[in-house]
Amino acid sequence: MTARNLCLLGLLAAPVAAQLLDPPALPAAARSIEVVPSTDVKLKFHFLAIGKQIYQCGNGAWAKASTPDAALHDLNSHLKVRHGAGPTWTMVDGQGAVKAIGPTAIHFASPDGVSIDWLRLDVDRASRTGLFSDVGIIQRLYTGGGKAPTTGCNANQVYESAYTGHYYFWISK
Repeated sequence: MTARNLCLLGLLAAPVAAQLLDPPALPAAARSIEVVPSTDVKLKFHFLAIGKQIYQCGNGAWAKASTPDAALHDLNSHLKVRHGAGPTWTMVDGQGAVKAIGPTAIHFASPDGVSIDWLRLDVDRASRTGLFSDVGIIQRLYTGGGKAPTTGCNANQVYESAYTGHYYFWISK
């Protein structure tokens, strides 16, 4: 792990101390992406992400959609999950994988106004394996960075925007 990544992971740790495996606290305006625990819905994993959102240029403008490339760490800074296109999440030890249904994602603009949206994603239930076999909802919250530039671009240009965030994986029946 590079010194930069260790520093970014340290910045993510402050909100973690209060949350651990407690449901995340959301501003009142973010109720559309809230997950309410119940007997059928329980928080299973909370990971800290360090990665990049990859944007493609088309017709002189950056695409609205991006491709993630991120490493998700547990609360002890151990690499646990790789996050990529699909969007997909795969345990680095091979003990599980899951894919979300991207087009049905519920977006909430990041409160800082400069970072990628917070999300609530439903899982493609047929894609769930191993430790993710009971996960039905994924949230991406508390993001930092990750947006495309606001300037124009040239054909075939690619932009990689560094980002951090918290990912919550919920059991749902």
